[in-house]
Amino acid sequence: MAIPKLGNGEQRVYFKAGGEWCYLWTPKGFKLKGKTPVLMHHHGAGGYVREGSADWPDTESKAAFLKAIMENGIAVAGSHACGDHWGNPCAVAANAALLKELDAVPGLDTSRLGLMGGGLGGTLVWNSVLGPLAGRAKLAAVLQAVANLDATIREKKFRDVTLRAYGFTPETSDEVAYRVIKPSDPMPKLKAMKEGMKLASVAIFHGSKDHNIPAETNAVPLAEALRRAGGEVELNVFPEVEHNVYAMGKAMEDKLRVFFSAL
Repeated sequence: MAIPKLGNGEQRVYFKAGGEWCYLWTPKGFKLKGKTPVLMHHHGAGGYVREGSADWPDTESKAAFLKAIMENGIAVAGSHACGDHWGNPCAVAANAALLKELDAVPGLDTSRLGLMGGGLGGTLVWNSVLGPLAGRAKLAAVLQAVANLDATIREKKFRDVTLRAYGFTPETSDEVAYRVIKPSDPMPKLKAMKEGMKLASVAIFHGSKDHNIPAETNAVPLAEALRRAGGEVELNVFPEVEHNVYAMGKAMEDKLRVFFSAL
């Protein structure tokens, strides 16, 4: 199902790419003969894109973050990406299919591409950056995001749902499951990156008291790996904040607006 025909101005349309429902939300200043940059947003656990609806654009508190970014004249797009995917190959393929569709839309400038994801959506950000979207993204922001599936499994909090995303039952041993999951674990690939790779500029937003996805096993080693590869990284670990940096409200909206103004 191709992206519906667009007009000038703000609009939100739904379509399928790679077999998954997707949306495209253009800003007020969008012009078919213009060059509007694009943010690909990756939902978290329980997030969705369906025919005619998506949790982030349709939930006022979540939409506020997207709207803050759109104030820079940026369009936002997202894919259901196989649901609670934890960065699995199905989600990566769906993300690549979405970008292929966006590349063909008059008025969009996908050479100015940003990525944003939270929770399990962060895993998809990195598996896309290290896979089919390699060299495409200019900016990437991750919020309370997973970057280390080995730690996610060992720390138990999200072990069972991670295994299910890769076709395993909770009864499967960690060792058996991880042998299959490891190629989709961003952290080993991030640590193996060589200096000189073309990398997006990255902003990491994480709570110091996030016991679901600890900064020590995700945000901090992520920043270290990107810096070793010569990447430009802004690491923000907020004191007293738990697993919901979105609860910072306007303060986080402002940070995202400023970061993506460089797109």
